[in-house]
Amino acid sequence: MLRPLRVYQPTNVTEASAELARLGDDAKVYAGGTELILWLRLGLVQYTHLVDIKRIPELGELAWDGERMHIGGTVTHRHLERSAEVAEHLPLLQHATGLVANVRVRNVGTLGGSLCFGDPHSDPAPVLLVYDTRVKIGKHSGGRTMGLETFFMGPYETALEPDELLVELEVAPLPPGMGSAYLRAARFERPSLGVAVAAAQHDGRLTDVRLAVSCVGPVPMRLQELESRLQGATLADGQQILREAQRHYGEVLKPVDDLHGSVAYKTYLTGVLLGRALAQAVGTNGSN
Repeated sequence: MLRPLRVYQPTNVTEASAELARLGDDAKVYAGGTELILWLRLGLVQYTHLVDIKRIPELGELAWDGERMHIGGTVTHRHLERSAEVAEHLPLLQHATGLVANVRVRNVGTLGGSLCFGDPHSDPAPVLLVYDTRVKIGKHSGGRTMGLETFFMGPYETALEPDELLVELEVAPLPPGMGSAYLRAARFERPSLGVAVAAAQHDGRLTDVRLAVSCVGPVPMRLQELESRLQGATLADGQQILREAQRHYGEVLKPVDDLHGSVAYKTYLTGVLLGRALAQAVGTNGSN
C-alpha cells in the first residue's frame, strides 16, 4: 500500500536542493521512480515528501561537445539506448542500457536515478567505470565533481549528501584503437554478475587495459591491480591471469553469498567472464 505523499516540483537544481535541505530525512528525490516506488509500496522505506526533479531542464539534456558526452541526471535508459550520438561515441554504454530490465522500465527509469539508488546489481555501472566517467553533483550552495569510482560507497549508499543531486555524467569515449565488451550473467531481468573490459593490442601484447565488475560485492569496482598485471601480456597469458585471480577477487571485490550465487560461484564466474570479455574486446567483435 502506497501512503499519501506530498510532491514538490522545483524548476532548477538550487530549488530542488533547498527543498531537500528543508525537508531533511522526510524527503527523497524522485526521477524515474522505478525502484523507489516499489520500495515505498513494500514498506522498505518511508518518506512523506518527494522532490520531483523531472521538470528541471538541464537534468534532461544529452549532448556531445566534441570530446565527451554530457548525460543529465534524468536522461532515461531508453533515450540512451536509442541515441545515435551514444551509439557513435559510447557504443558499449548503449549496449548496456539496452539490457536494463525491460522496455517499460527503460522508458521511465533514468541512468542517474539508477546510479544514485546504489543497487550493486547494475548493468551500466561497470561500463561507465571503464569509460572513466566523472559525476557532477549540485546543491543550493555550490557543486563538486568526482570520479564515478568514488561515488559508490556501499550497497544502496553513495557519496551524495542529503541535499545534493546528481546533475550530470561526463563520459569520454575510449581512445582510438581500443575495443570493449560487456558480458553478464542474468536472472529475472537483473544481472547476477556483470563485467566490462576495454583494451588494445599492439604487436600481440595487451595495452591500456581497463577492467570493471559489478554485482559480485557491495559496489561496482575497477580492478586496477589486475589492469597493471595485464599490460604487456599476450591475450592467452592475460586470460590465464584472470582465471587464476580468484583470491584477488575475494580480497578486492569482497563478494557476498546471496540469491544470485555463492562466493565461490561469483569469484569463479568473474574470472571466466573477464577472460571472455577481454578476448572480445581485442578481437574482431570489439568496438570502441
